Amino acid sequence: MNSIHRDIFKAIHEGKWLKIEYLNKEGRHTNYWIGIRDLDPRNKTLKVDGLHLNRCSIEGYDKIYIDSILSTEIVEGSYCPENERLIEDIALHPERYQNLFANTANLKILNYLEMCSKLDATPYTTDYELVRYIDGDQVRDGEYQLSEEQFKEIVTNFQRRMNRGTQQGKTLHIQKLALNILSIHTKNGLYVLAYRNLNLDVKNKAFKPDEDITICTQFTIGGEQENIRRYLDADEYELLSDFEKNLEKIKDAITEKNGARAVVDDMPYVIGLGMDCALNLHEEYKAILDMYEKEQVTFPIRAFFGDLLERPRRTKAYPIALLNQNINLDQLLAVNNAMKYPLAYIQGPPGTGKTNTILNTIVTAFFNNMTVLFASYNNVPINNVFEKLSSLTYKGKRVAFPVLRLGNQEKVKECICYINQLRREVHGIKVFSSTLDRRKGDRIDRAKQLSGRLKEYEEVLDLTERKETLTQVMEYQERMKNVATLSFPYGSAGASAAESG
Repeated sequence: MNSIHRDIFKAIHEGKWLKIEYLNKEGRHTNYWIGIRDLDPRNKTLKVDGLHLNRCSIEGYDKIYIDSILSTEIVEGSYCPENERLIEDIALHPERYQNLFANTANLKILNYLEMCSKLDATPYTTDYELVRYIDGDQVRDGEYQLSEEQFKEIVTNFQRRMNRGTQQGKTLHIQKLALNILSIHTKNGLYVLAYRNLNLDVKNKAFKPDEDITICTQFTIGGEQENIRRYLDADEYELLSDFEKNLEKIKDAITEKNGARAVVDDMPYVIGLGMDCALNLHEEYKAILDMYEKEQVTFPIRAFFGDLLERPRRTKAYPIALLNQNINLDQLLAVNNAMKYPLAYIQGPPGTGKTNTILNTIVTAFFNNMTVLFASYNNVPINNVFEKLSSLTYKGKRVAFPVLRLGNQEKVKECICYINQLRREVHGIKVFSSTLDRRKGDRIDRAKQLSGRLKEYEEVLDLTERKETLTQVMEYQERMKNVATLSFPYGSAGASAAESG
C-alpha cells in the first residue's frame, strides 16, 4: 500500500472527491477532481466522474489508470455518493484488492484515528470566504443549488484552501460550511451548539447537508472555551443524545436556566466553522505508508499493526520469574509473549494490573540474561516501575536491581550517580553460582510445562475469536441475502443480483 492507494480507499469509504495529478497518454500532466463510481482491481482502473479544474467541466471516464496517478489529495468538504456494493465487496473479499489495499485493516485504523483527531478539535466560528457566495435564505431542505458562476468561484476557493493546507505543514487548519440547527447568542459571541456539515456535491453543483447532526459540547468564542455545562444542568445532558426529538425541550431548558443572558437561535442559516488540529495526521501517515513501500518499517510500527505476531523470533520456553503471586492467566500470557517477541505493548484501563505485568516481564527478562527498554508516553508509569524495582528487598535487605531511569539531562545526571551507588552496593557480595544454576535448571523444567499450558490457552482464545468472526460473517451474509430478496421479489432478478454481488 502507498499514499495514493490509501487516498483512493479513503475516498471510496467516506464518500469524498479526490484531487489527482494524472499523466495522460500524451505524456501531459493534468489535474482533476474525481468522484469514484467503481474500481477494477485486476486491471487497476477506476470508473469516475471527473471535474477538469481548468475548464470546470464534468465528464464521465470509464478507465482512469491508477498507475498513471502521480499524486492524490482528499477534497475535504466534498460529497460523492458511496458505492455500497463496492465497499461490501472490499470488506468480504479483501484478497481481490490485495494489489491495491495490502492490508485493509491497517487502512481502516489509520482513517479512524485521523477522524478521531479531527473530531477532538474544538470548533469556532470563522469568516469563511465561501459564506459570502451563499444566501442562507435560498437553502431549501438543507440543500443549496449553485449557479455556474457560484460553482466556479467555490471550486477555485476550494483549490486555494487545499494549497494553503499543504503549505502549513504539521498543523491542520480545517474550515467548513455548516447549516445552523441550534445556536446560543451569548454576551461573548455565538455558541454553535448543533449543526449539519454542508458538503459540496460536485456532480450536481450543489451544497448537500450531512444526515447526522454534530453536537458541540465545547465551543471556542474569542479564544476562550465555552462548555454546555454553563447552559444545561447535569440531568439535562441526556437530552442531547436524541437532539432532533428533544429540540424544543433543549431550547426551553437553556432559556429557563439562563434567561436573557442567552438567546437560542434555530434559524437554518449558513455559517463558517473552523477547527485547529495540532497535528496533520494525514501527512504523518504518508510517512508510515512510505516505510511499508520501501520495506523500512520500524519495530514499533510493525508491532502496532500486529506484524510481529506472524512469526515469533524466539520459540524456546523461558523460565518466568514472578515478584509476587498477584497475577492472572492473561497477565501471565502477556509475560510469556513478551519473551518471544522483540517488542511488546501493555495497554489497559486503570486497575487492570499493567504495572505488575511490566514488573514481572522485566524481572523475567533479567533472569534470562536479557536487556529491556521500557518506554511510556508519560512519566507516571516510568516512575512507578523504577521506584518498585529500585526498592526491592529480600530478608530485610535491599536488592541492588540493575535498573536505570533515563530522560532529560537532569535525569541522566541522577542516573550516573545511581550507577556509582549500585556499584558500591554490589562490591564484595558473594555469589553462590552452583545454587543459582541448580535453581535455574528447576525453573526451566517448570517453564516448559507452563509454556505448554499457555499454548493451549492461546489456542482456545484463537478458536473462540474465529468462531465469533465466522458467526458475524454468516449473520452479515444472511442479512444481505434478505436485502437482495426484498429488493428483487421476482425470482430471476433476485438470483442474478445475488450472483453478481
